[in-house]
Amino acid sequence: MNPVARRELQERFRTIRSPLVLSVWVLAAGVVTFLAFVVASNAASSQLENVSASGLGSVAAASSIGRFVLHSLLLGMIVAILFVVPGQAAVAVVGERERQTLQLLQVSQLSAWRIIFGKLWSALAYISLLLIATTPLLVIPVLLGGVTIGNVLSGLGMVAVTAVMVGAVSLWLSARSSSMQGAVLGAYVWTVVIVMGAMGLLIAEFFLLEPEDTGSTRIVAGLQRDEGRELYSTWINPIIGMVDASADATDFRTQIVTSPYRVFQGPLVARQGFDPSELARLEIRQFDQFGGFDRGFGGVPVITSQTRANVTPIRGAVWPRTLLFQALLSALALWGAQRKIQVPRVPSRGLFRRRRAHAS
Repeated sequence: MNPVARRELQERFRTIRSPLVLSVWVLAAGVVTFLAFVVASNAASSQLENVSASGLGSVAAASSIGRFVLHSLLLGMIVAILFVVPGQAAVAVVGERERQTLQLLQVSQLSAWRIIFGKLWSALAYISLLLIATTPLLVIPVLLGGVTIGNVLSGLGMVAVTAVMVGAVSLWLSARSSSMQGAVLGAYVWTVVIVMGAMGLLIAEFFLLEPEDTGSTRIVAGLQRDEGRELYSTWINPIIGMVDASADATDFRTQIVTSPYRVFQGPLVARQGFDPSELARLEIRQFDQFGGFDRGFGGVPVITSQTRANVTPIRGAVWPRTLLFQALLSALALWGAQRKIQVPRVPSRGLFRRRRAHAS
């Protein structure tokens, strides 16, 4: 194990703060899960108040509740990561400099890369523990239905990659800062810029780029479809990358409860040639046209089938591009961080032997 990471992890877990933060994290995740389940259950009950709780009605409601709970948990996790990781990683190097212990690391036999990776490992190991502690809660939406283990793992994977990217850039800012306050402030400012800035670019790009003209009208899943347009700013947004990895934006199945992903799926739907403003009406159209709700028995809504409209994507998924962007940015940040830590070069064995022979 990296000696820098081992030392910092031992110091961190010797205090009462670590188990206290872990307990608060698990409690907060449990509260979010419970509230999401209650909200989704109430929404489903209001939609199906005149429908029997058995049969396809309960299946459709449980599936929608499962998706709502999973999406709420993943959104809460990535937002928490964006708040926690910068504060953990931004003090890693500049803290050593202020305590005047960085020189001890520089004159040790550790290379600059090992020092940087040790700092990153120690910052992310604690975050990984927090994510692992909340993993049992992710079993609940899988049991409810509507999501798969693949959706859970891909969503968690994007959250973990985002944590690495934010940690690497925060570590670079820590290596080039002269004070802990400046490093922490810079890390949080950068995090806000990468998220909110990407949202601003997305809005601008969405209104500047017009859909491609197909020359013909096509109706897919009850909506008019064009050739869409590539929105490049979606590639750099970590939240949209996670949404794309853990849910299919062009899966127009019947939804009893609206997913919290809806606002982030709009750009993904626009890339595939649909108008995002039609998403709300699409649900009603499915109920009317695709058998989601059948108005029978005196106008009482009865679920006859849980229809899934499979739409062939025009463009590939966003999350591989987001993954590549985050990997490149992390590599550049770590390279810049290790350049800021000047470690004396270790002489080669031949030169060391010549110096030793000359001294004798």
